[in-house]
Amino acid sequence: MIKIAGFDMLPSGQHAINRRGTTMSAVFQSPQFDVDAIHWQPFGSYTGFDYRLLNVDVDNRIIDMLFRFEPDRRCFYHTHHTPSSTLVLHGEQHIWEKDENGDERHKVRRAGEFAVSNGADTHIEGGGPDGAVIYMNVRADDDIVYSILNDDMTTRVDVSLGAFAEAFAAQS
Repeated sequence: MIKIAGFDMLPSGQHAINRRGTTMSAVFQSPQFDVDAIHWQPFGSYTGFDYRLLNVDVDNRIIDMLFRFEPDRRCFYHTHHTPSSTLVLHGEQHIWEKDENGDERHKVRRAGEFAVSNGADTHIEGGGPDGAVIYMNVRADDDIVYSILNDDMTTRVDVSLGAFAEAFAAQS
C-alpha cells in the first residue's frame, strides 16, 4: 500500500480511501461550472465565438482568458507570437493549420487535453459538434501577442498586450 496526499492507494481496481473514509474518486470528480453565468464578451463583429478575460498582468506580461465557441463554428486565421498554453474545459477544440504546401491539416483536442505552444503558431480554432470552452494562458514575451490575418495570410491587425489591458479594464 502506498500513501499519496493522505490517501491509502490500494491495488488496481480498488478505491483509495483516506482517514475520513473519503474515496479519491470523490475528491477528483470533474469540476462543474455554469458557462452561461460567465459574462462573455463579443469578439468585435465576429460571430460564433466570444471570450472572457480573467486576468491581465501587464508587469509580468501574463494573460489568462476563456474562449467559448458555438457548435461547429470557427474563428479566423491568426498567428500567436508568444508562448501560450490551453486546456479544453468542455467540448472539442478544432485546429486547422496550413502546411508548407498550403494544404490544411486538422486536429482535435478533447475536453481535458492540455497543449503548450512556444509562439509563432498560425492557425484557425473552432468548436466541435457540442462547441467548446477553452482556458488559455499567454506569456507575452513581446508587446504583440497575436495578429489577425487576411485571407492571403498577410497581417490585418496586430493585437498588443496593451490592448488586452485596456479590454480587461473596460470589461463588465
